[in-house]
Amino acid sequence: MAQHYLEVWGDTVDSRHLVGSIGLGIGIAVPIYLLADWGFDVLTGGDVLAHSYALVAGLGACVLAAVVAARLFKPKRIVQIGTVHTGSREAAMDAIEEEMGLLGNPDELSRSALAEVKELGLYDDLRAQHEKNQRNATKVEAQ
Repeated sequence: MAQHYLEVWGDTVDSRHLVGSIGLGIGIAVPIYLLADWGFDVLTGGDVLAHSYALVAGLGACVLAAVVAARLFKPKRIVQIGTVHTGSREAAMDAIEEEMGLLGNPDELSRSALAEVKELGLYDDLRAQHEKNQRNATKVEAQ
């Protein structure tokens, strides 16, 4: 069965689950709001503040609908924390170099920038990229 994915607020979601979540929100929040509006109106004798309480009840129902939708529609992605994929970093650096030019030697960075690069764990990758570029330049010169 084909999956239909949409991008919503920077996240990828299944369109069927999105429609289901919206339906839950409408199906839970609207009746609770309308019931609360009627109930507070009856209890307070038509006080204007009763409508504000009904809105708060409707907002609470929206939170309830979000919790129900989160329980029903589990995320499909697998997040791996602490797993290093050097190939993906290398591909990212290749893409950056295609767009902006060679990254250069990380040892030529200022002291503070070099410390930040090492703290982020990027020094070895940048160094490997620089060495790869030097090898490629040597091959081109040899031809």
